[in-house]
Amino acid sequence: MRDLADLRTLALATAEAAGRLLRDGASRQVNATTDDDVKMQADVDSETLVRERLAASGLPVIGEELGGDPALFDSGDALYWVVDPLDGTYNYLRNQPCTCVSLGLMRGKEPVLGVIRDFTSGKTYLGVPGEGTYVNGRRVTPAWAARAADACLMTGFPAAADKEGPAMAAFLREASRYKKIRMIGSAALAIAYVAEGVADTYQECATNLWDVAAGLALIKGAGGHYRMVPTGKRPLNFDLWVSAREEWTR
Repeated sequence: MRDLADLRTLALATAEAAGRLLRDGASRQVNATTDDDVKMQADVDSETLVRERLAASGLPVIGEELGGDPALFDSGDALYWVVDPLDGTYNYLRNQPCTCVSLGLMRGKEPVLGVIRDFTSGKTYLGVPGEGTYVNGRRVTPAWAARAADACLMTGFPAAADKEGPAMAAFLREASRYKKIRMIGSAALAIAYVAEGVADTYQECATNLWDVAAGLALIKGAGGHYRMVPTGKRPLNFDLWVSAREEWTR
């Protein structure tokens, strides 16, 4: 299966099925916890379901829980999936609303399509660069702020982020450019909000490709911009800027 229309249909159906599992019947067992992260059986169960369904495409998969080949990112023309079937695990554990299924299709470093299923709100985001971004099948035209002083910044602190004094001081200097700051605990949904136009920019240090791959397709489909810089901390780990305006990603 290589036809983009078929891959889109498969991704939408897979995200819906994984969201239904997480909403209705996934295990609430906590498998591991650290000072700033938590892993649940639901992470594994949802990724297993996603991989079983995406196998119909014949394409390789990189996922948060069950791994994959990071060399695909530098492969040039190879199509592959990058998935986080439960983004916002701690939110999910605590019954907070910002959690989702995130499925991205990439060709080397470039996003091809992205699907994010917010199974709490019942919203499905679809992004195809060069075509558009859609929420529940309706194309969106984001009403982004024209100035940083009027804009909403989405951000967060993933487990690998530097939280020492100098890094936090630099973060505060950057964040002070914007009118409002929001942290929701899901990188995928934060980018989806920018693509939808309910926020204007997203920045996060040391985030993983599976957290954001689907969102990259959404922001490109919506006419926005992004910049990724490898951190060198581990494979597929990046500092990321996503924005309505290219100058805000620099």
